[in-house]
Amino acid sequence: MAMIQRSTITAACIGVLFCASATAQDIRDQWDIKIGKAELVFPNAQPQDVANGIKDALSQFAIPANLSYRPVPSASPARPGMPQFKKTSHSAPSPEYVCEGAYAEINKKPPPVQNTFAFIAEGHQVCLYSFQKGIKAYLIYYSAKKTEALTSGLFNGIARAIRGSDEDRATGQLEGNIASIRAKLPDILVERFEVPGRPVETPDQAAVAALIPAAEIAATATPAENQPARVAPTPSASTPMQIKLEARKNLNAMGMIYHSQQQFIEAIRRNDDVAVQLFVDGAGVSLEAMDDEGRTPLEIAKSHGSPEIVALLQPKLQGTKPASTSTADADPAFPPVDFTKIPSDVLAEVDAEIAKANLSREEQQAARANWARQYLKVKMLADTLNR
Repeated sequence: MAMIQRSTITAACIGVLFCASATAQDIRDQWDIKIGKAELVFPNAQPQDVANGIKDALSQFAIPANLSYRPVPSASPARPGMPQFKKTSHSAPSPEYVCEGAYAEINKKPPPVQNTFAFIAEGHQVCLYSFQKGIKAYLIYYSAKKTEALTSGLFNGIARAIRGSDEDRATGQLEGNIASIRAKLPDILVERFEVPGRPVETPDQAAVAALIPAAEIAATATPAENQPARVAPTPSASTPMQIKLEARKNLNAMGMIYHSQQQFIEAIRRNDDVAVQLFVDGAGVSLEAMDDEGRTPLEIAKSHGSPEIVALLQPKLQGTKPASTSTADADPAFPPVDFTKIPSDVLAEVDAEIAKANLSREEQQAARANWARQYLKVKMLADTLNR
């Protein structure tokens, strides 16, 4: 019996990696868009100097940055404006922002990288706003990637070895841009630095707060005709629809899709309580849907030791019907797996082998679940033969 199990384990372990790629097809055939942002402030600077300095900093010999000017307000507002996210529906989507109210906009779009295995496009966009005490620039870096399902694991492994992870790439691009801009314009403050999957940084927030008054103060101190649209007073109590729309808008700005169950679960696993709250408020994901191991989002949060996220999810589930775990209600393609029926040393051996492969977290979990199902089937057959 032991010999049958061990040989079968080896065979299943080799084959399961191919199974993982196949089960990931519905994920890898979708566009993966990441957006990183930095908010920069230039105290007491001239609009044209800042625009030209950033354009020169972003330009390269083969890839120039394009600068376009817009009418400058006769009187600068106390607070700068803010770009708005705009979805695009091109065959190769590129996330774009509308620089509403900006005096200038800068764009840099290198040619995309495309081959049999993947399509990768990236670019930069800068929206510039003048205000009474200086200039504010929103520096946006985005990448849009689509990989072919069956070869995604191999391609992503090679890409990570060359470029680093998506988070490393976005961080490196933004930090490099800021360093180049600082060389042209030394008097610069970094109000906010944001890359999906990493903590938000606010190194110069206190210094910026001394230059830009709070929205409530600016609304009373500046004439109404000079106010940007975004400074309008907000209602004292938001309606459920307003909360839902605001959460979805914020998730889009963070490079996430409000109805992506996969991104919701990823946020739970990395203890990102801000993203989880936005997913819950956006009402586009299920709080009862189970993963490949038969666990609900709440159970995943508990297993990862996330008390803040448990506190977010628990009240939402009170008074609702518990998710069914019966065999009849389970997805026949992905039945729940009872890992307690597998010896711990055998499971540890398989986990070690899976960890060596160039697989994403989702692919590793799918591989583990697929292998476990095969193991339990073979064990049942072996038990029957040995009776």
